[in-house]
Amino acid sequence: MKEKLLSFLISVALTAALTFYLFYHVGLISWMREASLSQWGILAFAVSCTGLVISQGYGFIVQVRPWDQGHATRSLALLTILTGTLTAYSYFLDVMVKNWLLGFDEIAASLSGSLVLKGALVSLMLSLLIIWIDYSLFAFARYSRETIHRLRANRNKKELQFNLLRSQLTPHFLFNSLNTASHLVAIYPDQAEEFIRKLAFNFTNLIRNGIQPLNTLHRELEIVDNYMHLMKVRYGDKVVLEKRIKPGTESNFLPALGIQLLVENALKHNVASLDSPLKIMVTADQMQVVVTNTVTHKPENIESTGIGLQNLRERYLHYGRSTPSISNTGGFYEVRLPYITQNEPAR
Repeated sequence: MKEKLLSFLISVALTAALTFYLFYHVGLISWMREASLSQWGILAFAVSCTGLVISQGYGFIVQVRPWDQGHATRSLALLTILTGTLTAYSYFLDVMVKNWLLGFDEIAASLSGSLVLKGALVSLMLSLLIIWIDYSLFAFARYSRETIHRLRANRNKKELQFNLLRSQLTPHFLFNSLNTASHLVAIYPDQAEEFIRKLAFNFTNLIRNGIQPLNTLHRELEIVDNYMHLMKVRYGDKVVLEKRIKPGTESNFLPALGIQLLVENALKHNVASLDSPLKIMVTADQMQVVVTNTVTHKPENIESTGIGLQNLRERYLHYGRSTPSISNTGGFYEVRLPYITQNEPAR
């Protein structure tokens, strides 16, 4: 209802503007001041009727011929209804004004059909302008809808990918922990029971708190400490964890469980012994976190899921950041993790 009323008011305003232009162009502005109340009423009625015809015709065309079902057909229909109606109104205006000017022979003679001709030309130009505006609004609305749809689809796809990546973290942790438990059961059954109890506690805590997309460095270090407390049951002094954290860095954000993944990989891909302990160092400055471990010989028959580092890379790409840099030289394996801004938009 509001759209129909708005269309009617715009059509009336358009017709009134055409009337004023024609009167001004043929020098009838001064005569309009002397027009009677009845003449003004007839003029207002004619303007209203013309506006009603235009608005109703436009509404009908919009319903039966949308832009996406035929540009040429709709353009021709709009051109016909707009130009035809306004030209017919100009003819009526010419006839009506000549009747009103019977006592003004000089002015009436000067008209000589000029209102019809000028009205037709102006109506054609106005019609073309309105058609162009109408199509531009349609094109912009379609572009906006397609853009929003594309962005939503892309965002949904990214969210699904990220949820999949996040869902991989718990199985990765569980897989490595169960391998450790299996090893302890076969070799150190007494330690296996303590390990399983601690594993159950850590896993319950992990499920209760959930896996957030991002953690502060402080929270990541707490997770690593809990994990290393678990690993101490198996490795004892064979594994040494050192932390060098600069003050003011613990509030920075990293992908959740990122440091733990690297510690897990260090334990998984190296053989630790009392003679050759595995040393893991976590260093943090204002720019990044660096996880470094010494490289010993690899264990036999190691099984790798390939989830850890690939998962970490893809989560960084999800936030539009550079992927972690990796180096393996001089007997040290090093991974650099840049910080992620908490309000940084995912891409």
